[in-house]
Amino acid sequence: MGVGLVKTTVAGIRPLLVAATLATALLGGCATRDTGAAEVWDPIETPNRFIFSINRTVDMIAIRPFAAFYRDFMPEKGQQGVHNVLENLNEPVTALNEVIQGKPGRASKTLVRFVVNSTIGLAGLFDVATYMGLEKTKEGFGNTVGYYAAVEPENGGFFLMLPLIGPSNARDAAGLMADYAVDPFGILTFTLDHDHWAAWAGARYGAEAIDYRVRTMTALDDLEKNSVDYYAALRSAYTQQRAEVIRQKRQKTDTKAELERRDNLALVR
Repeated sequence: MGVGLVKTTVAGIRPLLVAATLATALLGGCATRDTGAAEVWDPIETPNRFIFSINRTVDMIAIRPFAAFYRDFMPEKGQQGVHNVLENLNEPVTALNEVIQGKPGRASKTLVRFVVNSTIGLAGLFDVATYMGLEKTKEGFGNTVGYYAAVEPENGGFFLMLPLIGPSNARDAAGLMADYAVDPFGILTFTLDHDHWAAWAGARYGAEAIDYRVRTMTALDDLEKNSVDYYAALRSAYTQQRAEVIRQKRQKTDTKAELERRDNLALVR
């Protein structure tokens, strides 16, 4: 009975969560402090630094060592396969955001990518769609709000350091929650296997964390090595990278090469 009650409650909360998080993102993105990349708005810097220190400790003790082991001993094709599966799971959320951004044609291609890779590509293990000429895009509600918000791209509201996730801001943190609320994988695993839903969610998060850490290891190591204040450097890098993504989107100047460059250099998920 308890599980059924939780299931019913979560199902009812999801639509409200989407609306609430989008509203929060809009408020955060339209904050009165319209800062630029040179000055990141960080009114809760002290608790942010405390969470950053915890994240950094967990990373040094567990995440980075495991990521280094995974990078060195997992064959490159295996690593790419895992990355492909994780990216494939994000395609439906990307398609939804593309519809909201007024790009139904692009959303249709994203859904075709998802169907092709989920079937012919063996649950996304192989990116068959790219070989068919269907280029990959990646969108989230944070991007969507930034696309429409009438503020500078650097202004995503106050800066946030999220536990076990990393740098974010009001807009992007709310966007992450909205992405989660409408994510088909999360909805299906909770509906079909609610007894083991936490295990499914944890496995996906763990895989994404290791995949992300491997792909950003060199960039983050260099940033830490060459900065006097690693927290401030990471905060600035995150803000500028997210601003670039949104600015390119508004100006509609994205190219395949630019997307690949940003994917390789991004300091965020």
